[in-house]
Amino acid sequence: MVVEELKQFLDNNVSDYGATELEEPFKGYKYVVSMVIKLSDGVISEIETAPTHTYFHHYRTVNRLLDDAAHKTGMLLQRNGYDFYPIAASQSVNEKKDKKTAMVPTFAGVYSHKKAAGLCGLGEMGINNLFIHKKFGAAVRLSTVFTNCPEVLQLGNKKDASSAFHCDNCGLCIKECPAGAITAEGFNPQKCSDYMKNAFQHIGRGAVCGICIKTCMKKAEILTI
Repeated sequence: MVVEELKQFLDNNVSDYGATELEEPFKGYKYVVSMVIKLSDGVISEIETAPTHTYFHHYRTVNRLLDDAAHKTGMLLQRNGYDFYPIAASQSVNEKKDKKTAMVPTFAGVYSHKKAAGLCGLGEMGINNLFIHKKFGAAVRLSTVFTNCPEVLQLGNKKDASSAFHCDNCGLCIKECPAGAITAEGFNPQKCSDYMKNAFQHIGRGAVCGICIKTCMKKAEILTI
């Protein structure tokens, strides 16, 4: 059975996973698999007022591993006669408001990994716009694969499983965000992006920060270092 092959592969390559059937199919696909890889506590613990070079490399490495896992999951499905549609682990798409305007950033991907992971019961969104995994907290990266294979539902939807960590709206991320991008009313991706590009150009060309992750993990007391 394809599901046994999938479980064996995912158990050995990602930290957690789940699947569900969508109420509204995406590009014709009714089923979605969400994959999680936990980031290193040691790397996150080094973040203070700026990301580290190690964090930037770790961030990119985990994204690559998630893209590899998504592709190999898809190839496994394909070998068993099914189709798949992977979503890049870290990719924002731009769009035009109309034919006359220039391309503008959306700060969003083709499909939200966080939405998919939530539908698969792996955790919830925090006020900081981070996905809070029920076991690993905020220090995670995500990937998503859509498919027409109903067998993936046997991977499990863990909505009913107990959750050790969730966002309790403590507000520490609001206080610690140097960009002022997190407020009680929501998250401003433009402020986040602009600040990173200006303040952290010397570290990963201003593409990462991680301060909100460190703050959330410290609050949850799940940093091991």
